[in-house]
Amino acid sequence: MSTAINDIPLESISPLSLMHLSRGEKVKLLQRFRTVGTRNPNVIFFLATDVISGGGGGVHSIELYDIYEQVLIAALETGRVDKALMYLDVLERRFGKRSNRVRHLKGLCFEAEGKIEEAKKVYDVVRKESAVTDYFAVKRLSAILKAEGKYREAIDILEDQEVYEDDEDDEEQPRKYRLLEIHRADVNIYKELSHLYFLSGSLDKATFYLEETLLSEPNSYLTHARLGELYYAKKDYPRCAIEYSQSLLYNSSPNNARAAYGLWQVSYEQLKLHNGGVVRLDAEKLKQTEELQEYATELLHTLYAKSSTLPALEAFLTEKTKK
Repeated sequence: MSTAINDIPLESISPLSLMHLSRGEKVKLLQRFRTVGTRNPNVIFFLATDVISGGGGGVHSIELYDIYEQVLIAALETGRVDKALMYLDVLERRFGKRSNRVRHLKGLCFEAEGKIEEAKKVYDVVRKESAVTDYFAVKRLSAILKAEGKYREAIDILEDQEVYEDDEDDEEQPRKYRLLEIHRADVNIYKELSHLYFLSGSLDKATFYLEETLLSEPNSYLTHARLGELYYAKKDYPRCAIEYSQSLLYNSSPNNARAAYGLWQVSYEQLKLHNGGVVRLDAEKLKQTEELQEYATELLHTLYAKSSTLPALEAFLTEKTKK
């Protein structure tokens, strides 16, 4: 049974394809979703509601409440706010309203209902009480400000605000810490700051924070591809080509076509500037750039070989190279 459950593709399954599963298999599949972190809310909602409707028999109480939390989030993601509120009530009665996990879910429910000010109040209480061990609330506050277009304020919460005070350092003048000082190893904060600075128009800071993430995940093809995009926006074409090439070194499959096209585009720009006499390349760099464009062209043809968009791609590349 476990082998069959482990072979089920989490991203592409549908509720209809799971009708034949036993209750125990549905519980194990929900465990896989929690462990892997794959998001498929319609399937999770179907599985979890079916398990819950059968009562708690055969499921440990701790896991049962994990499933309640899981189905609550799936309900929010699928627009079933009324169902989410029902499951929130179950969790509040079991763990109390002062539980931070319950508060997180309550804040998310407020957001889904459009009660943004109420959500902010919930997150602010958690932020002040548990900044060191629990920074979910800080990130949600930043996300709300981001959604409102207040990028500088969203940055300030993650980057500048002092979220923790250590009374033991010095009784007269306790030391205060910013979020980044406490959670230096969390690459997601650096990625979010990079995106926020990009949205606010600061490409240098956006690049800086994304480069910081490479200290923790140097082999991330997605990060290298994103860096390529940022360097392209900054018109730093040599560094852009390096980042796209690095991304393709780690992943040259169809799900990284963005890096293949990026490499083709940046090599095209470099050759255009060279041929126009704007930025001349020496013989060695010219040869390297021509080889990179040739490689990118061949790779794009390979990636789109079985796609109906191949003729359009070929026409586009041909037209661009004529100019």
